Amino acid sequence: MAREDRPSLLLLYGDDFQVRGATAALINDLVPSQNRAFNLEKFDGRSAGWDEVEAALVTPPFFPGKKVVLVENAPYFLAQERKGEIAAKVIDLWNEGKQEEAARLLLDLLSLQGWTEEEWERVQGKLSPSQIANLCGADEEKDVAQIEEILAFCRNRGLGFSQRKSRGGHRLAEIIEQGLPPWAVLLLTAVHVDRRTRLYRSFEEKGKVLDFTLERDRSGRVARDALAELIERRLKEAGKKIDARGKEIVLQRAGNQLWSLHQELEKLFLYTGDLPLISAEDVEAVFLDQGEDWIFDMTGALAQKDAAVALKHLARLLAQGDHPLKILAVLASEVRRLLAARALIEGELRERWKKSMTYTQFQTHVVGKSAQLLTRNPYGDYLALQRAENFTMPELICYLGEIRDADVRLKSTSTPPPRVLERLILEICLGNKLAKRANRAPAPTA
Repeated sequence: MAREDRPSLLLLYGDDFQVRGATAALINDLVPSQNRAFNLEKFDGRSAGWDEVEAALVTPPFFPGKKVVLVENAPYFLAQERKGEIAAKVIDLWNEGKQEEAARLLLDLLSLQGWTEEEWERVQGKLSPSQIANLCGADEEKDVAQIEEILAFCRNRGLGFSQRKSRGGHRLAEIIEQGLPPWAVLLLTAVHVDRRTRLYRSFEEKGKVLDFTLERDRSGRVARDALAELIERRLKEAGKKIDARGKEIVLQRAGNQLWSLHQELEKLFLYTGDLPLISAEDVEAVFLDQGEDWIFDMTGALAQKDAAVALKHLARLLAQGDHPLKILAVLASEVRRLLAARALIEGELRERWKKSMTYTQFQTHVVGKSAQLLTRNPYGDYLALQRAENFTMPELICYLGEIRDADVRLKSTSTPPPRVLERLILEICLGNKLAKRANRAPAPTA
């Protein structure tokens, strides 16, 4: 595309790592490095008022050529009527451990409702369950509880509305319709957008939108094919190749954060120096395992009562530095999920759920005739119900007690943490603890 034909309105959204890389490439192309002190202006869309952005757009550049106005974290493409969906994304981000991102999106959502710093200070970040349900469209008790957690996080971190100014969405619509001065390029970046809003559709029609949203599989992880493509691209850029086993190890060790994947690949490139081929031994030597998949694999093995595999993954997680209390929290979450699934099997779904049914049958006979079950991911619900078939309700209740005891031992005894977690996994997988308790004879009296 010729330089003069390039659009003056650009929106990049999706995965933060890819968005940042593409933004840097665009700026390099549009503004020579020696001109950037004057021909490039940057704003944070969450704190900058639209008047500042608009003033930068209409002010001619100091040097000849294009002037780029970059607005990062643009909050203009969220729709108030979609508040339930935004709240669901907030909770998903929180559950994925992306606390800051969840908190910022929640404040965006409250801003959509017209909240001001004065209102935030008046309630001191605390809202009643009914207020949360009304403002966020959260109608389930567990969702409301999680929103309360995120609000508490905002309060503890001092996050609020003091730096959050007018969203300027309607003024952006005017800019889109009227067009920009010939020297100006408006470059917006965002993590989340609602493509159904009128503003987004108008921007897409008049400008250029680049979607860097990562493809994910049914469990919510970055899709293997998407990761493989990104790895191949980085290898090509570095002039490297990798053997088949080495690539498989990279795919296994890559987590869901592309920043981490990029850093580990850079370490790998530095480690191999001028060698054109990266071996599996090179990968094993320097590529840090992100551990996220092992967490999932460990809980999967736990749910299948496969003690050997679960212990193997536990050892890997501990070896790479995962905190024992974090691992215990993951185990507790899995047992609670299994307990909720078991309650559904014995209650609401007694007549409809069958362990032998396929996922397609589950979608037709269960999802299609029920309200939301355990998660927002039907496939996750299906797996949870399948796994819950391996346990009884009394067993799972007993295991919650064992988790509580393990928590106490980790915090208040000298027992090595690996031994505490290993014992807990063996008790859950082998199922002997409940039988021992049930058959235990009364202790002899002195």
